[in-house]
Amino acid sequence: MSKSNTITIFEYERLNVGEKGFNQYHFNALVKFNDLHGGKYFTIGFNKITFKSYVGVLQVGSKVIEILPKADNKSYGEQFRSKWQPALLRMLQMAGYIKLNETESASQSITRRNLLDIYLYTFIKEVERLTHLGLVKKYHHHVGNEKVLKGRLLLSKHIQHNLVHKERFYTEHTIYDNNNKYNSILKTALNIVENCYSDISIKQTVSQQLLYFTDIDSWRGSVSELDKLNFDRKTEQYQDAISLAKLIIGNYCPDFSAGNQHILALLFDMNKLFENYIFKCLKKYESSLPDQNLSVRRQSKQKFWGDKTIRPDIIISYQTKEKALNNFVVDTKWKVIDEDTPSDTDLKQMFVYNFQFKAHKSFLFYPKTNQSNKGIKHYETSEFAKDINHGCELYFAELFDEEENLNDKFAYDFILNNILYGLP
Repeated sequence: MSKSNTITIFEYERLNVGEKGFNQYHFNALVKFNDLHGGKYFTIGFNKITFKSYVGVLQVGSKVIEILPKADNKSYGEQFRSKWQPALLRMLQMAGYIKLNETESASQSITRRNLLDIYLYTFIKEVERLTHLGLVKKYHHHVGNEKVLKGRLLLSKHIQHNLVHKERFYTEHTIYDNNNKYNSILKTALNIVENCYSDISIKQTVSQQLLYFTDIDSWRGSVSELDKLNFDRKTEQYQDAISLAKLIIGNYCPDFSAGNQHILALLFDMNKLFENYIFKCLKKYESSLPDQNLSVRRQSKQKFWGDKTIRPDIIISYQTKEKALNNFVVDTKWKVIDEDTPSDTDLKQMFVYNFQFKAHKSFLFYPKTNQSNKGIKHYETSEFAKDINHGCELYFAELFDEEENLNDKFAYDFILNNILYGLP
């Protein structure tokens, strides 16, 4: 895909009609796409679109719009694109959104030009793997007019349809074949890519794969049904491919006019992505302190008032030298603040977390730009809770190494500094 046909933009930036090759047709298509998704992706103005916290790639007709994370208040240019484009891919990979091995990551960074290319390439490779193994077969009911009597004859329907055609039988019977919902979902995603994606090599590969799906119906269900799909022993190998297909189907917006401005999108909420990335990085070093029985886990919702619930992002548990159990609460915040200016809402949130989850220390976890980590500050306590000493620390994680590559060393340092060196 031509680089000149790609617009690079960052979170919360604005794109006006007439800028960077962005025209009125593109604008109208994005407005429609945004409306179909409840207005969650953009803020629409007069001939302008302001992006929100979603990052990724949109293809509008033949135009590609690449939305990258923005972790500081600097003006962004080509050097930040070259930094954040591979960083976003690595974050998605670490967080489990895209399954790539290291060899694929290295080769694709050279041969592929944007995230959508890489995503679709990964999806196609998964489909190729499944067709090589053999598409799964399932039993399903079939009702219709047949030339051979098999199964149960539906007498009323048979009389209705076959008074003239004596050679036919209207029956209901069971078939064991490839025409099932798992393969139908893959076929629909492949058709979307073939119909609207502009990369020739990807389209050719998709066309070849569709030959395996000739006798399979397209998926006709709603997008919400895809989240309820269950996998058994025979279909568990489909999970990665279905996960990729769900995003393709759910973020496709066809153009029903003559403008040919189909939209294929791959968009992720950066707040959720940052949370998942930090969790996976911390989880990676869970075994680094076996003597402390270190545990990094998600926390399920917990009631705190009536039917209202709360759920911190991450709970870290470990044992002290006296074998007492300690908890830390970690809540990730994808935003840029000064080192002493958290919001009142965030501080009050962590105050509640400390009480509800028996934590003497909690962390508001931010991406680092030029801030410094100053350690814990304790909450002032009332007479009612005078015996409870607890606090909150603002922690700024250095996400990149000296060569501007995304690096998870911050997670190891965080665990050592706050658990091993902080043991009482």
